[in-house]
Amino acid sequence: MKYPENLEIPENIIQQIQISHNFSESYIITEEKEWNSVSFYNPGKEIVIVLVLDKYDEGNDYLKVLEDFNRELNKYSDEAELKDQLERSFQVSLDAFRTRDEVIAKLSNEVAQVKMRLYDMEKKFEAAIESDHLKVKSKILFLLAMHDDVTFTELKEYVKTSTRWLKNVLDTLIKNNIVEYDSNNDTYFLNF
Repeated sequence: MKYPENLEIPENIIQQIQISHNFSESYIITEEKEWNSVSFYNPGKEIVIVLVLDKYDEGNDYLKVLEDFNRELNKYSDEAELKDQLERSFQVSLDAFRTRDEVIAKLSNEVAQVKMRLYDMEKKFEAAIESDHLKVKSKILFLLAMHDDVTFTELKEYVKTSTRWLKNVLDTLIKNNIVEYDSNNDTYFLNF
């Protein structure tokens, strides 16, 4: 018995699942190159329930669906009623995981939007740093806000000023606890 009717399970997979259960009540997750499923052997009915999954689905996510179906299984003695329950269980699990997929899609869109905002902010910071209107201190702070840490050489590339003045400004920022220096990595970073 299967649902949907056009579901194809290769004979070697059927044999592998039957042998794996070995007539003992158990859950088995099968992940092959072209096959992914979770199955349960019900000793009372002497049947194996197999839920065929998509390639990237996690079998553990579907154990609850099998548990629920297995509990319902004992209520039906008629094959037609069992077939109806199989279809209902399939639709319920499909609806639940459609909702999950919608949530994942929404989160993916939100992550993409955040990445775009981050990219836009980085471009705005870069434009501000490259302008001639900022003081050395502001350029340093913008650079450190954009990057986790920056070497003196990198600061020198972006901040067009004398080495002596750049060191003086960095010393002042360090003294005021705005910037810290990591002597192990020879880098500067914001103190927050």
